[in-house]
Amino acid sequence: MKRLSFSGLAFSGLAFPALLSLSVLLLGSCAPFRAGQDTTGPATPFTRYVALGDSITAGFQSGGLTAASQRAAYPTLLGERGGLDVPMPEVNDPGCPPPVGVAGTKNCTLRQPGVVSPVVAVPGAKVGDVLSSTDTAVTDPDPQLYDAALYRAILGPGTTQLEAALARRPLFATVWIGNNDVLLPTLRGRPDQATPLDRFRTDYAAMVDRLRAGGVRYLVLMTVPDVTRVPALIPARLLRLRGLVDASCQGQEVYFGTVVIGRATQASPLSCSAPEALTAAEYAGSQRIVEGYNAAIREIAAARNVPVFDVTPVLDALPGRPLLPSAAQPFGPSFSLDGVHPSTLSHRRFAQELAVFMNAQFGTRLNTRP
Repeated sequence: MKRLSFSGLAFSGLAFPALLSLSVLLLGSCAPFRAGQDTTGPATPFTRYVALGDSITAGFQSGGLTAASQRAAYPTLLGERGGLDVPMPEVNDPGCPPPVGVAGTKNCTLRQPGVVSPVVAVPGAKVGDVLSSTDTAVTDPDPQLYDAALYRAILGPGTTQLEAALARRPLFATVWIGNNDVLLPTLRGRPDQATPLDRFRTDYAAMVDRLRAGGVRYLVLMTVPDVTRVPALIPARLLRLRGLVDASCQGQEVYFGTVVIGRATQASPLSCSAPEALTAAEYAGSQRIVEGYNAAIREIAAARNVPVFDVTPVLDALPGRPLLPSAAQPFGPSFSLDGVHPSTLSHRRFAQELAVFMNAQFGTRLNTRP
């Protein structure tokens, strides 16, 4: 069975219509979904919840952020399962940025200015950004990840994710961060540019310690998915069928990310000897980076008695890519149109499984029905 996963990368500005035509080349599989049971006994009230993370947690879908996709994000759905209102910092249409297929100019203004949302996740964020990045302060910003307007809309001026989260005086918190530390380098064919493990570990531990010191009593840490499994990373053998790679790719086990494929044409195909090509060795290297990140998360969690929610079983259980893709769902029902971010269906599954997990860990009574 092929595993599925995704991560928190914002793909604004890419040539998505051209990429969607590649969807007919993508195959996949599906597996049954596992449901859970409520715990019994006295219930722990689910209240004062915050969610930290990147674009997945923020509700990014199909290369854009809209009020509709924000409302479909798993933190809001998780709140609904506990009878808790989890308002989002909803942006005005057509979106910030607009998603694939939606015309219009990027609009990051809020539909309800002044809303205090418990979801402080910012698209494009890495672990270190949670600690230190704001709309005006960031170290070595990546133009495909960092967007000052999103920081300002979601967190307000001059505020980090961590500061915003602690300002809500949370008791419950979920943290899904670390995806961007490795995803974009992998899609660029440069996993050597991923966040070094030592820095990842140091920043992650500091984040957890500050959350606990800030009063978070019920904390859930979420693992980093295998970024080599995103549909947005495509084998060269499939790109050959579209004439988008040259003869150097004959018989080569090489992959290209959509961030690279978006600029390829039949007149100017990609070369498997280019730095952007992800070789088999680099592919395996990206997987080892993710394994190292997750080992660090588990070590940090174990030392602090914090539970870890493994995202892989949920990803394994999601429906796979279809044999006959459609324009509406080129990657199947589990992924949005950018091939990276989860669909609304996937967010619902994550909310359900998190409810099962939190009931078991904390004695809450969140609704776990499908």
